[in-house]
Amino acid sequence: MSTELYWAAAGIGLIIADVIFGTFFVLFLGASALVTALLVWTGLLPDPALQWLVFAIVAAAGVLLFRKKLLKSFGPGHGSNFNEHLGQQVVVSSHIPANGQGRVSYRGTEWPASTMDGSALEEGAKGIVRHTDGILLKIEQV
Repeated sequence: MSTELYWAAAGIGLIIADVIFGTFFVLFLGASALVTALLVWTGLLPDPALQWLVFAIVAAAGVLLFRKKLLKSFGPGHGSNFNEHLGQQVVVSSHIPANGQGRVSYRGTEWPASTMDGSALEEGAKGIVRHTDGILLKIEQV
């Protein structure tokens, strides 16, 4: 197998790995490997040491220039600010202990919940969603 095919296979494998793990780090290694494969294929990078240097520079530049933007747009926590839930009424389906978590029924399913002030709420009590932390609903008793 030729050198450019090794680089291309590594690039595709790394990009697939990033799709699976969602780190937005391995993605840049994969893209850098594909750029290196293209440059080797065109004959611009015949020297293996130069190939590794270009790979490292392109990967570092990608991470430094674009990773933060991608994480902000698509990474962990993106879309976890469920503003559409704020102000909605819920029913406590599993006792919420003082300074603890229980479950509430909302939109046909159960969600983990805690109270804003740390008070306890019994099953059947009604609450209003005041804040979200991921999928944890922070509620206030009605």
